Amino acid sequence: MSVVPMHPEATADPQTVRWVIPAGTLPVVGEIAEAPDELGEMLHSEDVASIEVETQAVVIRLADGRNWSGAGARVRDALGAALRHPQGWRPAAAVTEDDMLRAALHAVLDGSIGDYIRSHGGEVTVVSAHDRRVEVRMAGTCTHCPAAGFTLHSRLESALRARFPDLVELRATEEPGKAARPTWLTLRRRGACPPSGGATTGRP
Repeated sequence: MSVVPMHPEATADPQTVRWVIPAGTLPVVGEIAEAPDELGEMLHSEDVASIEVETQAVVIRLADGRNWSGAGARVRDALGAALRHPQGWRPAAAVTEDDMLRAALHAVLDGSIGDYIRSHGGEVTVVSAHDRRVEVRMAGTCTHCPAAGFTLHSRLESALRARFPDLVELRATEEPGKAARPTWLTLRRRGACPPSGGATTGRP
């Protein structure tokens, strides 16, 4: 496998660095029990306290008494080598494709996309996420908002697909009591378009 691009991001914890990687690099999410080669050795030594994989990052926390000025270069090199062997990563708990999808979705909604929606008085909650399909419920100012389609397609769907490239469908319904039904906001594989004229339809 070729070199995997990555770059570090500082966190609020000085012992922890978030290493950003391309989505889909690793087939796992969550706390890691085993990692390949030297990174795995560091995890089981007194150098690294924990490793957690997100859909687009590896979060590494150094053990107490260690610091990034001293251990950073070694961790970087060990991580770069370990990313070339994705099948050698073992999560602390079993991970399914649905777990990967849910992790990607919550990462999007907890991040800047969710902040944007909330800043405009809207709310998006997860109804279901399985079989590469997601259904969300739109509430607040998102209900009947003319810009809701743009928010879903250009913001939410694009960000989710970047973290979970195998996404098949993103479906939106309105909040209970407001005719919660699939609308033209249902988005299928890239290239799908709403009905002519943007009219609402009861079919996905």
